[in-house]
This record gives sequence, structure tokens and C-alpha cells, in this order.
Amino acid sequence: VWMDGVFDLMHFGHANAFRLGRAQGTYLVVGVNDDESVTRLKGAPLMSEDERAAAVAGCRWVDEVVRRVPYVMDDAYVRALLDEHKIDFILHGDDPCIVDGRDVYEVAIRLGKYRTVPRTEGISTTDVLRRMLSAGAHQGERRSAPEPPSAASHFLLTARMLADFAPA
Repeated sequence: VWMDGVFDLMHFGHANAFRLGRAQGTYLVVGVNDDESVTRLKGAPLMSEDERAAAVAGCRWVDEVVRRVPYVMDDAYVRALLDEHKIDFILHGDDPCIVDGRDVYEVAIRLGKYRTVPRTEGISTTDVLRRMLSAGAHQGERRSAPEPPSAASHFLLTARMLADFAPA
């Protein structure tokens, strides 16, 4: 199974996606998008590619990390990836991933090698950044608790999920 992404400010939404991805196969390969293509298409990440790759590698459900993955993978890249890493399918969250009006995963979709997993509600890199900026704007003010996430999180609802995230 292949998953790729920016994985800036690695958070439990990313870890949950890896958990769900790993459950769909026997080996999870995660590609970390390169700094250049991310900066060009989305804006500069806060963490370097080395930092993001190290954070991904530290996740217990990730078996292998591939660096310098373009944010938009062309036909030749996807075909080489599937062959070189013996990938059965490419997996991504169920949120749209559109660049210049085109789905980033259109090649995998066309090849019948694409699947989705549900996003973890209530957490995203954008949400983490929003909370950090909000906390910074109120620096020095007395606050009783951090702002809640933008949506109720349905993460870790069961004992099974708690066990999945327990130390190995």
C-alpha cells in the first residue's frame, strides 16, 4: 500500500491515516512530498523534508519512507512507483486533492489503483496552525483552556483503537 503527502506538523490525523492504510495491506510505504513541489503548489512547509520524513518514519504503522516525492505524480512516476515498490494500490484521505483543476491522483484512478480512507474529523494541519496562531495572538492573556478543535473529533472511539495506539 502506498500513501503520500506533505505531513507538515505531523499530528494524530496523519497517524490515523497510516493506521487505516496499514490495515488495508501487509506493508505500508509512505512518500513524503519534496520541499520544492510543495512550496510551488501549496506554499512552503513549516518543517523541512528531512524533519517531515523523520516524523513519518517514527510512526509504528509505516514500514518504509520514500523521500523527494513530487506533489503531483505523473504517469511515468506512478507506473515506476507501482513496479519498483510492488504497490497494489495508492491510498489517500477522502478529501479532494486538486491542483490546477485536476485531481492529483488522476493517474492512479485511471489505472484502477486508487482507494480512499476517511479523514480523521476535527484535526488537520490547517486546524493546528489556526489554533497556534490564535494562541499566539492571545499571548500574555490569561486563558483557562486551549480552543477546541473546529469540529468534534471522533478519533479513538473504541477500546480497539486505544489498543492500536498503545506502545508496541
